[in-house]
Amino acid sequence: MLASIWLQPVAEHREQLRELIAALAAEHGTVPFEPHLTVCGGADLDPARWDGAADWLRHHRPLPIRARRTGISYSTEVSFRAMVIDVENTPDMRSFRDEISRRTGAAIIAAPHISLLYSLDERGQRVGWAADEVRLRAIAAECTARLAATEFSLDDPVVVAPDGEWANVGSWRVVRHLT
Repeated sequence: MLASIWLQPVAEHREQLRELIAALAAEHGTVPFEPHLTVCGGADLDPARWDGAADWLRHHRPLPIRARRTGISYSTEVSFRAMVIDVENTPDMRSFRDEISRRTGAAIIAAPHISLLYSLDERGQRVGWAADEVRLRAIAAECTARLAATEFSLDDPVVVAPDGEWANVGSWRVVRHLT
């Protein structure tokens, strides 16, 4: 199944990030999404193994995980990393992601980060400025100035799936809570 497992920021950080993501999407002609850190995912996420991950979480409860911001970066090549908050890959973060990946059969796709802006429009097409490094550098500086938080508490692991392809950002839905 094409899906991902996310950790979500809690409390005031969720709202602050939700507002920033929505504002950036409106300002830059893209689609807003819920704030999250992708734990693992891909086409190999096996729904038959979700109960095992949920049981492990119930019995070991290694959450919440603290994610310390190390910077804000951008990509002119990867639409899903157009603008991200880079977070420290602590031993707790690594072991959590490794264990959930192992229990679900899903891949760890990228270094831990919290996405802020994708370079995809409502049709799933890359926007015209996607490869404009000057514009992305300016957006990164703006995000650094707008985002006061330097540490985030992550909890509420969920399984998220698109309707069709991942580029259909507006279709992303939570299909399972793992706690």
